[in-house]
Amino acid sequence: MGKHRATGTSRRAAGSVVAAGAIPLIATLIGAGTANAEVLPAPPASSPIPAALPALFPVPIAAVDPLGAAAGTVQEAARGAVRSATDSITAATAPFTHAAPAAPAVPRPAVIADPAPTPATRPVPTYTYLGPQGELHAPEAVAPVAPIEAPPGKLRIGNVEMDAPFDVREINTGAAQTEAQLATFLDSVGVERSRSDRIAAQTLGSAAIGASVANTLASPIAGTSAMVGAVAGFISGIPFLPIGLVIGPVLGAAIGYAVIAAPAAAAGAAIGGAIGAADGFAAAPYGTPPAQ
Repeated sequence: MGKHRATGTSRRAAGSVVAAGAIPLIATLIGAGTANAEVLPAPPASSPIPAALPALFPVPIAAVDPLGAAAGTVQEAARGAVRSATDSITAATAPFTHAAPAAPAVPRPAVIADPAPTPATRPVPTYTYLGPQGELHAPEAVAPVAPIEAPPGKLRIGNVEMDAPFDVREINTGAAQTEAQLATFLDSVGVERSRSDRIAAQTLGSAAIGASVANTLASPIAGTSAMVGAVAGFISGIPFLPIGLVIGPVLGAAIGYAVIAAPAAAAGAAIGGAIGAADGFAAAPYGTPPAQ
């Protein structure tokens, strides 16, 4: 019995020594892993505490927070290391760093200029008044005439106006500018303002009608010329097989048609424009002059 008790006492003493020696190692591991480890939830109050633990820890377990204490120690040590490294780097690089030159101050203009105005347009004239021809003279400087803006969805070329099946804004703009330039020229030679509007509109509209009529009348001859041009293009494209058989006939047909249609359209436009200008200039005045 005596030997058995001695053995039990020595084993308990050895276990106490091993547990006491493991405490610093456990604290060290906890302090090193606190930065990246998640805080474990506290054990439930109802969990039983082994009877051997109070003998190892003289301070009550509830009053000790080893994780919080270790975390605070590690954080303070990390802050101190960062401050020390920052101070060392700043002191070492101070002789080689220079402050960036300040950007020159750009004075803000007191008044910001407005954007350039866009060309003004005007609505289609009503033509309720037509003045006399006026006294013609050599061209002199006059105020430019504003272009006429076509109604939405309409094709307008002079006094010709029709529904547009496609986007014709570029055509309307070009026609309106040409009409305005012609009206400005008529003003510069002494034609009365309302009459110069009418002459310009009729000249441009009649020219468009004349070109269309002439092109229609010349279409049979132009078609024949296009066929001749296509054959000539086919023959010319044989040396450039295979692409020559595609491009040659198309290019030849286009040239053959244009050889007849282009002069016919130009002649029709010239004749129509002359008729429209003469009619506008010779028209009798009517209506009451608008109030100035």
